[in-house]
Amino acid sequence: MYGKIYIMKLVIKGETYIISERKNPGDKPKLFMLKLTGKARQYVSSLFPTDKQNQYRFDYQGKYYLLDIDQAIIRPFNPVL
Repeated sequence: MYGKIYIMKLVIKGETYIISERKNPGDKPKLFMLKLTGKARQYVSSLFPTDKQNQYRFDYQGKYYLLDIDQAIIRPFNPVL
């Protein structure tokens, strides 16, 4: 699994996601998300912490989202630029 540490699996609207932790993040965020399709894993994005516990922002295919781990939801997010 990309040589990383598995944290948790989330099922959101029938899609399965894996949250993993980088062993040596360097300049990258510590957590990232993969989408599980069968046995294949597709990298989605790094997870950037917000000011709320267990809530992260990420971008995927040019769009921005918020992931709430406690509620197991992903919703669109409009960043203030």
